[in-house]
Amino acid sequence: MYILDLQTHIIHDASNPRYECQLNKLPKEQRKKIFTLDAVKRLLNDHQAKPPYNGCKYCMSEYHQFDMTSIFHA
Repeated sequence: MYILDLQTHIIHDASNPRYECQLNKLPKEQRKKIFTLDAVKRLLNDHQAKPPYNGCKYCMSEYHQFDMTSIFHA
């Protein structure tokens, strides 16, 4: 199962949580459960979503997208 943080649009892997994810501090009304990896991949590939969904850099690093242009903005 996967957890979508509705506030930050970050998707976490509930079967592989890390301390850095802080899922226990996430309010229940800010969570949405996603049951399959296919549904997660569809959300990550949905380029119409504003803001776009992203994988957690700690528990789903293979699906985390880092914006390289952000390092050039001061």
